[in-house]
Amino acid sequence: MKPGAPRWRPARGTRVARAKDAEMERPSWLRRVGWLVLIYAAGVVTVGIVAVLIRMLMSAAGMTVPH
Repeated sequence: MKPGAPRWRPARGTRVARAKDAEMERPSWLRRVGWLVLIYAAGVVTVGIVAVLIRMLMSAAGMTVPH
């Protein structure tokens, strides 16, 4: 092969090219579910942190709930 010459690739639209494109496009379902769970958990933790900060600010301002 000459230097700088393009490498051989299957022609677009062939069965081999479609199979490789499909493999590269979609990550496994486990990886997709993992990202979903990770994003959900990060959201829950973020809301919890914001709630604690608001509660601390309200307590510092003297807004407490009488018992």
